[in-house]
Amino acid sequence: MSTPPEDPTGMPDPTDSLLPGVSDEDLARITTDFINNGKTMRELKGIAREELEAVYGIAYNSYAGGDYQKARKLFQFLCFFDHLERKYWLGLGGCRQMLEDYAPAIEAYTFAMLLDSSDPAPPFHAAECHIGLGDREAAISGLTAALEWSGDRPEQFRSLRARAEAMLAILEESGQSAAAGE
Repeated sequence: MSTPPEDPTGMPDPTDSLLPGVSDEDLARITTDFINNGKTMRELKGIAREELEAVYGIAYNSYAGGDYQKARKLFQFLCFFDHLERKYWLGLGGCRQMLEDYAPAIEAYTFAMLLDSSDPAPPFHAAECHIGLGDREAAISGLTAALEWSGDRPEQFRSLRARAEAMLAILEESGQSAAAGE
């Protein structure tokens, strides 16, 4: 019996299952269930919320201890299994930001913003990332959003608001200086 020649492009055989160990029928059922019912992968796989919270504790402690690579992997895992949990996206964004992987950090913060548009922290941290990328206008937009979203709750977000105001003033001043020098 001969084996088929190896594909020189290195591309997977399209007749193979998309996920190893998951039949095409199971994948179709999972996908249909997700589309029809909006369930998370955690729910589809029957994983208890407490199990993910235990992983979150490890991820949080890894982040707090400065092990951003390990924390990033754990937060990616958490986001995959429960894409509707805002704190997982904030954690992933924070890890990516600390690793200076700014564009993916902004993506994670954007997901967090979509899940709770009343929290000024995601646009604030996205603005920090835009500064890291040298995108002054996007940073100003993020800081402005953070200030607007914290506006009716000044006590709760006093520190964030003060930092956003200071950063915005510096960015606006640097823009005026650049315009004057042209």
